[in-house]
Amino acid sequence: MASMTESELGRVLLTHRGVQWIIGTKDDPYALLLRTASDDPHRLGELIRERGPLYWSSAEAWVTARHDVAAAALDDPRLSFRHPDADAPAADDGGEQREPMPWEVPALREILPFGEMFLTAGRADCVRVRGLLEPLLGAAALERRRPAAGRALRGALAAAGAAFDLRADIADVFAIHLVREILGVPEEDHDRFAALARGGAGALDAMVCSPHLRTAHELITSVDGMGSLLGDLIARRREQPGDDLVSALLAAAPEDEVRSVCVLLALVGSELAANVFCAAVEALLDHPGVWRQLCGNPGLAPAVVEETLRYTPPVRLVPLYAHEDLELAGTAVPAGSQVVVALEAAVRDPAVRTEPAVFDPAAERTGRQPVLPVLSVFSGEVPVSLLAPLVRLLADSGLRALSAEAPGLRRTGPVLRRLRSGVTGAVLEFPAAR
Repeated sequence: MASMTESELGRVLLTHRGVQWIIGTKDDPYALLLRTASDDPHRLGELIRERGPLYWSSAEAWVTARHDVAAAALDDPRLSFRHPDADAPAADDGGEQREPMPWEVPALREILPFGEMFLTAGRADCVRVRGLLEPLLGAAALERRRPAAGRALRGALAAAGAAFDLRADIADVFAIHLVREILGVPEEDHDRFAALARGGAGALDAMVCSPHLRTAHELITSVDGMGSLLGDLIARRREQPGDDLVSALLAAAPEDEVRSVCVLLALVGSELAANVFCAAVEALLDHPGVWRQLCGNPGLAPAVVEETLRYTPPVRLVPLYAHEDLELAGTAVPAGSQVVVALEAAVRDPAVRTEPAVFDPAAERTGRQPVLPVLSVFSGEVPVSLLAPLVRLLADSGLRALSAEAPGLRRTGPVLRRLRSGVTGAVLEFPAAR
């Protein structure tokens, strides 16, 4: 990546997009999901499920939208977010670097800085780091930050006025604010931190959906800038520890790992938290009866968040790689193969929920739906799972504060989603008023 010129990067990204587009013309539903044009993602999920428990996509991946197969894949220690090549010894080329042939196109993981934000970590590293983060970022530790999260959202509402963009003016502002406070970023770096966090949006999407050159450039710049900002903070905390997550992590992990985990929190954590908050508000405004219930009883917020995580998962496609030969759903999967869990489609599998397309936070409590086995990227051994407590706290606290401060909230225009966001389905604009 460091030696690739901007024109070379643009050519590679364009080639990936072109291949995905061409495959999509063959009615391959997974390729159409990657293309993220105007297709209905829920219908495409149904089409993936109709292909069988595990089908081979022309996009060179095994894909599943079956709930039971998705659960098995997410739980299989032989499948990991980390590609096997990352741990392979470097080939001995005798000191000579071979020029790649014109038809040889590097994978997205080879040209974008996912490793610098902990997104290429394997299962064992995720388990180990989760153990380090639990006393610092677990549900109990974050609970004491709930009042601060509420204050941050109320402050964003006050600054936004009567009409605003829920995504840019509210969700991003209070999510970035809280992550910044958890990391202990000094006041003089607040504006820079916020700008870099916004510029890093789309990191998860770029893992499977080739971004446009401008988006890729912003991502690379933001990862580099955030790494530099946090590197300076780490050096400062090494000399003068404070009451923050960076200081605590430094006592248990090497600086390089602390930096990459903190970049994950700063860039991916703040974006996923804002995404879940916006998705919850969108679903609530689509179901005004549930919104009124929440306004009258803020204690319903946790149930709304959990139903949002099912109804609109913040991570809709989970790319995994086989580290050894294995069998999944009766199919032989060779080592090195990619297995993609179409998570949003899997949690809407009618085999496990009678009305999967219905948003109903009280379904299980009232018996209107069966109690389901947990199926979430947040419960797996993947890097994104480290963000679960943070995302839940921000969404929960944000909904409580929003329902109290703006019970008359309404949409004033269509909700727009970011292009090439097949993984997150991220909201780009959410015009609203109170």
